[in-house]
Parts: sequence; structure tokens; C-alpha cells
Amino acid sequence: MTCTKFKLTTVAALVFAATNANAALYKVVEVTPSITGASEIFGVAIQPATVTGTESCFTTGTVGGVACDSFKLAGETRNTLEAVSYREEVPFAMDALFQYIQERDDFKNYCYRELKYSTCESWADNRWYDTWNKERNDLTYVNAKAFVEGGDTFDTRNTVINSLDEDAKPLGVKSEGNIRNNALFTTTAGPTGTSETRAWKAITASNGIIYNVGSVSTEQTITETSTPDKVFSSKAAIWDGTVTTELDWGENVSEKANDYFSQGSMRGITEVNNRFYGVGYNTVNGNSDLRDMNANVFISNEIDFTNAVDLSTVTWENKFISGAEVNSGSNNDDARYSNSVATDINDNLFAVGYSKRNGYVPENGSAGNKIFVVADASAATPTATYLSGGIFFGGSSGEAKAVNNFNEFVGQIDAETTREVDGSERRHRGFIYPYQANGTDASRIALFESKAWWLDDLTNDGNVSGDNNKFRIIDASDINDAGVISATAIKCTVGGTTQAYDTTAHNSYCGGAASNAVEEVVAVKLIPIAGATKADIQTRSTDTEKVDRQGGSLGWLTLTVLGLLGFRRKFK
Repeated sequence: MTCTKFKLTTVAALVFAATNANAALYKVVEVTPSITGASEIFGVAIQPATVTGTESCFTTGTVGGVACDSFKLAGETRNTLEAVSYREEVPFAMDALFQYIQERDDFKNYCYRELKYSTCESWADNRWYDTWNKERNDLTYVNAKAFVEGGDTFDTRNTVINSLDEDAKPLGVKSEGNIRNNALFTTTAGPTGTSETRAWKAITASNGIIYNVGSVSTEQTITETSTPDKVFSSKAAIWDGTVTTELDWGENVSEKANDYFSQGSMRGITEVNNRFYGVGYNTVNGNSDLRDMNANVFISNEIDFTNAVDLSTVTWENKFISGAEVNSGSNNDDARYSNSVATDINDNLFAVGYSKRNGYVPENGSAGNKIFVVADASAATPTATYLSGGIFFGGSSGEAKAVNNFNEFVGQIDAETTREVDGSERRHRGFIYPYQANGTDASRIALFESKAWWLDDLTNDGNVSGDNNKFRIIDASDINDAGVISATAIKCTVGGTTQAYDTTAHNSYCGGAASNAVEEVVAVKLIPIAGATKADIQTRSTDTEKVDRQGGSLGWLTLTVLGLLGFRRKFK
């Protein structure tokens, strides 16, 4: 059991006193996996919803023929910290040379250069000794298991789920044979004959055909003797069960330069005005030697969707997102960021993403991820707007992970302003931001008072002993058009029994000072409460007494894994 302290900071100024109402916007429902023995459980995706007009679970209990509490959640479990991402095409989402995963000090050096924590020795030890030193020589060692609520379980090889399709079938990445990362997807055929593949999202186009997107990696040879046996280049990819198309990198970008390999990945896709619009990252013109990964919009030529589309005839244009480029410093040549990625896009061509601050260019004590939005991905120059104000305080780090067609996006944001540089990782909270952009519905955004919220505030029903007060939401991974959210929470447990926190405050004690009180990491669904209005929102207070947090198992230290589930990068 570990003990850390929740330090009260200037974020407390953002939190107002709770009202006396006894309501909330969301009901919190824990989803227990069929997998047993896991130390921590994460909610990672939600089943899409088909809505009519402004219909949602805020207005009715059933949407598109599905009861609001019946949309399926996908989850994952971990027994130890994720060392090298099971999702990313490249270690730490930036190591195009594949040289930073060979020994324990490589992890420490990444932490020192890119995260700047004072705890880099233990940060490295936990990843090297507990996980990577076991995985690197034995692909049958299983740490990442996955499940779909009421459906499939993947527990024999490392597996992660990136999204669910309309039938709640998963897309993601699995370990298979001697390949660590192989696409998990729902169509009958996909990429073959390549070294590694990853599936991120599926779309049913207007012609009724399902298209999957992700990436295809190809094993390469390298002259550096200090690098691993296997290194890869990768390209963004789209496939339909018959044809797989790999998208080119930026103009005049070759496969490698000085043993740094070009990389690309498509993370989301939509069909608008007879074109595909995809988002992710790509290697584009710029710093050609290091093969920087820049947030990118992939735009197809105009397509006739009245029939099946021959993907082999589709052409694509790369448009990197202005302001999110690695080299976006004051002289347009300074590496302000270490990488950037666009994570999702909706039918309004509104996109979200984040950029990893360069470790040598931190902001207000943090070198973490900085969230941006793109108002119009079809613009001649798609442009990143970085978030500020309210819960997005100066120097806050976070990740925007998914957006629905009402321009409501969710993710994770810092919950305190303590310095990470020469300190330790800040604690996080899940958030939702209903953004005003093309396609935003007035009634939906009004429900949230037209601003971003910690989800903890929207689950506060004022009932100290109620079910909602058993949880604090530390991450939100996905949201469907009905408004249902997949999330991860910490749960108050005393003597093995779930109980409510002592107060409704953000930083309440769990079980007072009881030695057998712990906070477990669990997967949850946030289900909108039909009939709820903005009048039902009551922000949580903040206890002024110093609170010693008690964590079970790996506890608070393991929340670092939530960062590695995203897009991190090390200094060049």
C-alpha cells in the first residue's frame, strides 16, 4: 500500500461550493470484467449510438433502440505498469530510431529528458523490472488483457482495444505468434504480409461498406549496432476486407534518413461530401533527419459512394495541422513539441488532439501533453487551437481522446498545479467539453452551461452515502452520440467492501484514516440521467484539511500508465 498527499493548489479556485440540490447529470455504473486477478481496470471505449435529431440519453431512456444503460463498454486490465505502449507504432511515440527500449537506463533517460520528474529512477525501475524486461524476451508474458462488456474476453496474449463498432465488436491491437502488435478488427480480411498492424477505428460509409483505419508497419534493417533486432517504418492505412491501401508520407519524404524511419497512423475517419477525412499523424516535410511525427489530416479525392469503392484507386492528400507541428517555435524552426497527433474527428469535420511539449520547453512546470481542437479539418490550412481558461489552466497537461457528433469531447486533464519538472506526475481527472463549433446543438451545449467540466462535478448528486459518491473519475476515453461515456475511476474500498467517500468533496478521505481503506482503479460507464438540466449541476467542494490518500496494490503510482496509454515522446 502506498501513501501520497493530495496537495491543495490554485485549481481549488476553480471549484465552487456545492449547492443543496440532490441531482446530477450522470449516473456512474461500474463495469466488472470477466477477467479475474487484475490489479487495475480501465474503461477504454463505448459502443456507438444511432440518434435522430437532438435525441440523447438526457432526453430519453432508449436511443436508437438501445437502452441507455445497455451500450457496451470495452475495458482493459493491467497487473503492472505499461512499459512500452501496446498501441503506438513507435516507442514513446517518438523513437523513430528504436534505440530507447534496450536497457533500464533508456527508460530513465527518457524520463529525465522528456518528463523531467525527480522520480525518474523509480519511474524507470517500475517499467523495466516489473514489465519490459519480462515482455521483451517472452511474447507469451501477458500483462494487458481486454474485454467487451457481456462479450469477448482477450486474456491469453497482450491485447488492447481502441474502439468498438456499431455491433460492439472491438478494434485494436493484439500480440500474435512472434508479432507483438497485430491488428484486432471486425472485417473478414485485412492487412497481410506485413510485420505489424494496428486497427484504430471503423466507419460504415453511405454505401453500406465498413472501412477500417489504422496503420501498417514494415520491418526494416538498420546499421546501428546498439539498436534492437526489429525496427519498423509505418504508414497510415485503410482497408475494407478486400483491399488494403497504405497512405504515403508527406511530399518527398523517403522511408528513412540516417536510420530514423518515417511513420504514419490514422486514428479516426469520417465521410463528408463524398470524401474520406481521416486524422492521426504522419511524417511530413520539415525535420527530415529525425522523422518527426506531426498531427495530420488525410483527405481523399472525391468518391462516388453509390457503389463499392475500389480503395486502390483512391488518392490522398496530407494536410498537417498548423500550430501543432514539432517545429512550431518562434522561429518556425524550434522544436516546441516532441510530437503531435489528432485523435478523433466527427461528421462536422471538428477534430481533437494533443501535442507533447518538448522536455526542454516545459510550460509552467510541465512537459506533458497540450490539448488542441481543429474547428474545420477541411480548411485550406487546418489549424490547432490550444485550450485555455477554466479547467485548462496555464501549463495544464492532458489528452483529448474522443469526440461525438455534437462536438462534445472527453479526455483527461491535470487536477493540480504542482510542478512536474523536478517533482512528480500530477494527478488527473476526466473531463468533458461541449465545444461551440459548426454543428453544435444549442440545447446540448446549454445543458453544460457552454463550458468544460471535470466529470466529477457532473456526477455529484449531493448524496454522501449514494452510489455516485463511491467514485472519482480520473479519465474519460470515449463518448457516443447518445452521451454515454466510457471512463476510468478510483473507487473507495474499506476492508474489501465498496463504500462512499467520507464527503462529496473532490479530495475527500476514503474511509477516514482507516488502515484497510484503499482506492481501486475500475472501469465505469457514465450514463446521462434523463430529464437532467444544467440546474442539476453542483460542483464539488474541496476539503481544506490535508488528505493522505491510501492506495491499494500499485495505487496512485500506477496512474502514470494513463499517460503511457496516450502519445508520449522523448527529447531528440
